[in-house]
Amino acid sequence: MAYLIDELKLEKIYLKSYHTFGRFKFNVDTFLDKPGISRHHAIIEYTNDNWLIRDVSTNGIWINDRKIDKNLPYQLSENDKIDFAAPGQNSFVVGSLNANCQYFVSQNNRKNVIEVENQMLLPNEEEPTHIVYYDALLNYWFLEDLTTSDRQALIDGGITSLFGEQWLFYCAGISTMTKHLEQQPAVKPLALSFAVSLDEEKTELSLHVEGEEYNLGSRSHHYLLLLLARTRIEDKQAGVDTESQGWVYREDLAKQLGVQMNHMNIMVHRARKQLSETAPERAPEAGYIIETNNGQLRLNCQDVTILKGAQLETRISL
Repeated sequence: MAYLIDELKLEKIYLKSYHTFGRFKFNVDTFLDKPGISRHHAIIEYTNDNWLIRDVSTNGIWINDRKIDKNLPYQLSENDKIDFAAPGQNSFVVGSLNANCQYFVSQNNRKNVIEVENQMLLPNEEEPTHIVYYDALLNYWFLEDLTTSDRQALIDGGITSLFGEQWLFYCAGISTMTKHLEQQPAVKPLALSFAVSLDEEKTELSLHVEGEEYNLGSRSHHYLLLLLARTRIEDKQAGVDTESQGWVYREDLAKQLGVQMNHMNIMVHRARKQLSETAPERAPEAGYIIETNNGQLRLNCQDVTILKGAQLETRISL
């Protein structure tokens, strides 16, 4: 995480990718109500893997006791001392410039910080209510309610409600999304091969990408994919049109799996994560083999093979 330390208050000032300082209370990110501070005094911006500060004030900025040129970007380093308006006044120290980190900061208590990993259950693994995850294809972070399946995009410096309080989300190292949030990428010709035991207690899975096979082993979420595959196959064999094939409501899928809704949603995310990370260079969109639409899920791939025990159950093109 990137932050400055207020030398007077000994508080951390967490930095957005574009962060403003000044006396214009409702139009800056960090309000500085001190003599000599301009309405818009400084801008700190993350660009090209560097943190740059720019003086846009009347009375200037000093870095390590040297005044910087107005309107010219100055590259910050950790432990730099920043003085706004006059040397030795309104002083801050650069505590960290790590942009490869995401975190929530509570607005009730700014010392309460949740560092976010690539996919993380909140508040904990044992009793999760939400999941936060990064979508590499959309280049965006999302927060999803595991009970309602409501999903919201997280933006750098944006406020979100979580656990009954307001939190600011920081992700300076992530660029702005350029694709529509509801648009799901087209999936390449991918194939899945299932090997399920006779008692259906164990399901092994392989992903086929352009002639290459990737063994994904045996996971509990593979059985969820198998159920979706069977539904898609049944609809195809019944003559259902392609666009309508295979859709299953989340609550119905949870019942088929014999799990609670939030557990089922976790399984979906784990399946997507494993698929998208299996061949990230050749098929980064593989996580979208699981399509979603208005509370429903379905499997979307080119070919499916299912072996049950030693017998071929199905081999079909969808």
